[in-house]
Amino acid sequence: MEKYVAAIEFGSKKIKLVVGYELDGKVYVLYALTKPYGHIVEAGSVTNQQKLAQSIADVRKFSDPSAKLKVSISEALLCLPPFGLEIFETKQVTTVISDEAKIGNLDIKNIYSLIKNGALPLENQLIDVAPQRYVLDQGRSFLKPPLNETSSTLTVFAKVHTLPKRIIGEFKAAMAAGGLNIKRSVVAPFAASELLSTYEDIPSDYILVDIGSNITTVSLVGDKELFASRFFEWGGDRITERIVESFNINEADAEKYKITYGIDKREMNFKAPICITDDGEGNEVKHYTDELNAIIKNELDLFVKQLNGAIDELLKPYDSSSKALPMILIGGGSRLNGLIEFVEPKVQSETVRAVAPRSLGARNPTFTNCLGMIIANSRYPNVYDETHPRVGQLQREPNK
Repeated sequence: MEKYVAAIEFGSKKIKLVVGYELDGKVYVLYALTKPYGHIVEAGSVTNQQKLAQSIADVRKFSDPSAKLKVSISEALLCLPPFGLEIFETKQVTTVISDEAKIGNLDIKNIYSLIKNGALPLENQLIDVAPQRYVLDQGRSFLKPPLNETSSTLTVFAKVHTLPKRIIGEFKAAMAAGGLNIKRSVVAPFAASELLSTYEDIPSDYILVDIGSNITTVSLVGDKELFASRFFEWGGDRITERIVESFNINEADAEKYKITYGIDKREMNFKAPICITDDGEGNEVKHYTDELNAIIKNELDLFVKQLNGAIDELLKPYDSSSKALPMILIGGGSRLNGLIEFVEPKVQSETVRAVAPRSLGARNPTFTNCLGMIIANSRYPNVYDETHPRVGQLQREPNK
C-alpha cells in the first residue's frame, strides 16, 4: 500500500482536507472534504483560534459510512498563504561523508541543515526549500536527490521560501490546539504550481491567479518554478454581497444565483425573472439576468483593476513583455460563468484559462493547493527532519 498523507488548507471561511498519495506524478485521493467555519481567517490572520482549532479536531478523526471509510490523522501538510512571502536563491556545498564517497540520506540532511541554519536577509522565517538541481563531481547534475551516486562533494542550488513569523505562528498554534502535528509547511502558490507542473498542457511560464472567497493571489511562475507572489483583497464573496444588497435576498440564494447564471449572455425568446422578492410593502419585485449581469460586471471591473495593479507590481523587475505571459486561473472563484470572456480583453496576457484539478475525488478547484502539497512533499526532501509518525490510521470498514 502507498504511503498516504493528509494535506490541510485554511480558507477564509472553510477548512479543506485531502488525504491521498502520489504515484508516477499523479495524486490519488482517498478522501477529500471541506468544513465551513465562518469568516475567521482574514489576510493570513486567525481571528478565532478556538473555532479554528475545533474545526481541525473535527476533521482529525472522522468516518464516512457511505464510503466504508475511517480516517485518523496524527499529522498533516499545512498550506500557508503567501502574505509577505520572500523567495531567496541559495547555493550550498557539503563534503560527502561515507568512506565509499557514495551519497546517502545523511548527506542530503547535512546540506539541508546548511540551508536551514543559514542567515536570511530578512526577519522572515524559513518555511520550505525547493531544490532546483543537485551537482556532483565533474559537473554531473540531477533534479532529484542523487542517492548512491559517487562524488566527493554535493552541491545544491535551491529556492528558499520565507514568511513572516506571525503567520506561521498563528497557524502552528491552531494546529497544535486541534491535536495535529505539522508534517511540512508549503506556501499556497508553490503547491499550486507543483500540481500544474504535472499537467502536460500547462506552459512552463505563466501568471498564476488564485481567486478565493475573499483574497486573490497573483504569482509569477517561470520554468515551472515560483518566483514571487502578490495579493489583494477581492474574492468571489464580493459578488455575492452585491447580489444580497441589490436583490434583498439571503446569502445562500445570492450564492446560488451567482453560480447558476454568472454572466448570462443567452438570448431567450421570452424574458423570465431569475427571482422574485418583496419590497417590504407587499409588492413583488422581479429581478432579471440583465440586472444580475450588471452587478457581476461592476464587481469584475474592480477585480480587473486590482488584478492589473498586482501584475504591474509583481512584474516590475522584469521586461514589459512578461505581461503577455499566459494567465492561469485557479481557486473557487475561477468557476464563475463568463469570467474568462470578461477578463481576457482587459489584461495583457495572450491567453486566459481556468484550470481545475484532475484527480478523481478532488476535482473542485478549492482542492488545488492541497493536491499540490502532496506532489511537493513527494518530490522534495523535508527541510525539517521530523521523526514522529507520518500519518495516522486509514482503513476501509469491512463489508457487512
